Amino acid sequence: MKRRTTLLLSSAVTIAALFSFNSKVQAAADPTIKATNYNMTVKLNTRKNQLTEKVTMHVVNNGNEPVKNLLVRNIASGVLKYDHKHFKATRNATTSVKSISSDGQKLSYTTGKDKSNLFVNKNLNAGESTDLTVNVVTGVPKRQDRFGYQNINGGKVYNLSFCFPYLSDYRNGKWNYHPYYDAGENRNSAVSNFHVSFFAPKSYKVAASGQSTTKNGKTTITANNMREVAIAASNKFKVDHAYANGVRINDYYLASKNSKQYNKLALMTAQDSFHIFTKKIGKYPYKEIDITEGLLGKDTGGMEYPGLIMIDASGFLQKKHPLDRYNELTEDVSHEVGHQWFYGTVGSDEYMEPWLDEGLTNLLENGVYDLAYTKSKAYCAKLMHSKFYTRKNVKRANKILKENANQFINKNQKASYINYPVNNPPKGVDTEDMAYELGMDFPAVLKVAMGETKFFDALHDYYQTYYLKQATTQDFLNIIRKYDNSKKVNNVINKFIDPKYLSE
Repeated sequence: MKRRTTLLLSSAVTIAALFSFNSKVQAAADPTIKATNYNMTVKLNTRKNQLTEKVTMHVVNNGNEPVKNLLVRNIASGVLKYDHKHFKATRNATTSVKSISSDGQKLSYTTGKDKSNLFVNKNLNAGESTDLTVNVVTGVPKRQDRFGYQNINGGKVYNLSFCFPYLSDYRNGKWNYHPYYDAGENRNSAVSNFHVSFFAPKSYKVAASGQSTTKNGKTTITANNMREVAIAASNKFKVDHAYANGVRINDYYLASKNSKQYNKLALMTAQDSFHIFTKKIGKYPYKEIDITEGLLGKDTGGMEYPGLIMIDASGFLQKKHPLDRYNELTEDVSHEVGHQWFYGTVGSDEYMEPWLDEGLTNLLENGVYDLAYTKSKAYCAKLMHSKFYTRKNVKRANKILKENANQFINKNQKASYINYPVNNPPKGVDTEDMAYELGMDFPAVLKVAMGETKFFDALHDYYQTYYLKQATTQDFLNIIRKYDNSKKVNNVINKFIDPKYLSE
């Protein structure tokens, strides 16, 4: 998710201020029990604002011990529980599990206090596998969000995520799950293969994770080696395309007075981001990515999924909009594209270690994309009638950041720990500041302490080592120390990382 914060290149003062500043996390591994394949049939009823879902997951026990139950997460229950409490307009939306079966046999299940958790009474011995089918009917809430629908331009936009049942992670002998967290994410998923048949009215254009084709209201989606699938659909979408590093970029946008500039700038920013992040970190694993325009609520700029990013465009749908919306667009798109590397490709436990995806992605947005002179930023400056964005000022920003980082290191300034769970940040520190801002400061200071070459060599190694796997803070530190285990670097690590929250 992209939380809107002050931009790095907006002024020298902002740049100079950059550095003012259940405990154990399980070690990285594929889950012992995992769903290797999902076959999904999803029908969207736009009159009732309702999803009818049939999800069949192929579950394999790769461990040495049997399990007595399988944990399916109907995360829509947690989402709607939150929505009902905070938004009156969402109260008609509910989710109901109609049946769960395995190989044709109906199974019972229990939920406990958290109705998102479906503990299915199904024994699975070591080395065995089964096909588990879950039938759910879920209402789509009327909300500006990553799961919800909005009335826009005389039509509708549906953002469909956090609404599809999935198998929870089974690690170290137990099911690993977290409660829904609206201000961030609670995902913790291994990659799988998704085959989806999505039905919507013929007038709707459909964007989705993976690759898709639509014919007569049926969209066939193939999303292999992905952590999840997200879908956006609208009867008002227009679509344009661009390419970067062999990746097809599809921009689904809404017609407005400002849509021409929005579409051009969004595509240019995505192209520049792909060029820079591929060079610095490594190759993107998929053939295409979809960008979708919609409304995501106050202070939320975007939301990430493998192969699909949602971008808030509330300002562009108005007849008049502040010029800084263009700058926000470049920040939002570069950030969510960055998540394709950290979260999409290198996974992590976003609830227990939110800095590991948000902090590293914020670094890509603010400390890599922003600090390179790009065509998209130059076009943005033109739209804003600004002469501030020049190669000279970009160099100046790099210099100031380096000076501030060295001052932080040499003066032994204090920092707050960042490797805490979302529900338990350090005293006096906001969860979002911990994950986004301090989470970015840590690798930004490491970059200076190590030198750019060693730092990006290490980040590339980290990316390749945990490519389509899941990593922890400890895994990240092991790679960093492989390239630089100096006293200086360890002093930086000790300022930001609390050892009691590291995996064993």
